[in-house]
Amino acid sequence: MIPYPDRNTLMKALVTALLTGLVLLGTLLPAHAESELPELGDNSSAIVSPEQEYRLGRAWIRKLRGSTSSINDPILQSYLERQCYRLAFNSPLKDPDLTLIIINDKAINAFAVPGGVIGINAGLLLHAETEAEFSSVLAHELGHLSQRHFARQLAESKNSQWVYLGAMLASIAVAASGDGQGAYALGASAQAASLQNRLSYSRLNEQEADRIGMQTLADAGLDPQAMPRFFQRMERQSRQVGAIPEFVLTHPLTQSRIADTFNRANQFPKRKRAEDALDYQLARTRMLVQFMNDTGRGAAHFQEQIKESRTLDDSARVNHLGLALALVRERKFAEAHEALAPLLADDPQRADYVIAEAEILFSERRLDDAARLLEAALAITPDSYPLFMYYAKVRIANGEAAMVTERLEALARERSDDIQPWRLLVDAYSSSKNALGVHRARAEVFFLYGHEDKALEQLKMAGDLVRNDYPMTARIQKRMRKIEEAKQDMKL
Repeated sequence: MIPYPDRNTLMKALVTALLTGLVLLGTLLPAHAESELPELGDNSSAIVSPEQEYRLGRAWIRKLRGSTSSINDPILQSYLERQCYRLAFNSPLKDPDLTLIIINDKAINAFAVPGGVIGINAGLLLHAETEAEFSSVLAHELGHLSQRHFARQLAESKNSQWVYLGAMLASIAVAASGDGQGAYALGASAQAASLQNRLSYSRLNEQEADRIGMQTLADAGLDPQAMPRFFQRMERQSRQVGAIPEFVLTHPLTQSRIADTFNRANQFPKRKRAEDALDYQLARTRMLVQFMNDTGRGAAHFQEQIKESRTLDDSARVNHLGLALALVRERKFAEAHEALAPLLADDPQRADYVIAEAEILFSERRLDDAARLLEAALAITPDSYPLFMYYAKVRIANGEAAMVTERLEALARERSDDIQPWRLLVDAYSSSKNALGVHRARAEVFFLYGHEDKALEQLKMAGDLVRNDYPMTARIQKRMRKIEEAKQDMKL
């Protein structure tokens, strides 16, 4: 079994420092800057090029994966990708190339890192009541990326911000060595060093991201009013509960900012816009069940909601799925099948329902039945990422790795920043006793977790197995050089 990196509580302190440090660095805006996009050739690109931002962002997310717990659920990942790209293509962001991550944390937050990295805490899905509210936060973060606030601030204040950036990069390096407390101290000192500039510029910057985010929502067919409504609820929560939500800490909400967003939202033409979507509510319910401490009580709640439904509307569909998922965790498989039956009869091709049914069959060790179900769904929607990922999991568990290995390899190449295909490939190669494949796949897993030296060790072991296979040796050596180059990205 591959020794995946440990993710302990101390590392979560590092993530907080990084998110409030690097993200706020990336959200600083010169006081005199206008809201238009930076022009080509401006001095922000002279300080940090888009290519440098991209490389730095990818290096940053690799270290983040290795120091905090993330959620690797193909359904949730697929939904987040679809929604982010839907918004990105309706935003000023040019040629969006995004890498996305879901942090396993109930706190409400989202963040954008230079280079196209978007992350959300699980808590955002749990607390954003509609797809429009959820999307309003994503659109706001895309606003930061589209305006290249990170590069613009470095251009405005070269000396102090390079010191700040250096300290934040050092905190990531310390994290990689396992000293979480030292990383937190470095991150905190970096934040303190540029606090004055942050206070001066963050308000203007947030207003700009709000404005762009609301325009993005409107252009994507979503309600711009969702942004001020969500902000207002977060601000009220901070006053009523007493504890300040993480979202408010990293996105300061003042009465004037909330009023400004309401005023701006009211300026959009009044027409019917999408507020919610079944896809969102199904994804949200899936996340909700994952975070339930008492799935028995959760199942009872869903059952009560179903009893009150007279028709199989979207609300009832969500409750049926929630009930089925909760019953699986209670190991009440027959009842779980029964809860899903109306959904499969109503929409037998919806991936959320098919995968939920396959999960029940998998838990019952009815692997052949699960494989047939997923295979039938893939015959109709062959490009479905979540359907194939679950299908591959089932085939590998059933000793049939050869049936999915080739497509997993293609998927890993296509989704180079996605750790999930590589993790399945480790299992697939191990099942088929392919030692070379295991070492090469493990190398990619370690690399995506920010453990470049361990990745190089795996590739060296792979090379030792094929000393007389010169073409394969050349490919392995080429990949080792690429990883060595990636190690230098933290030194930009």
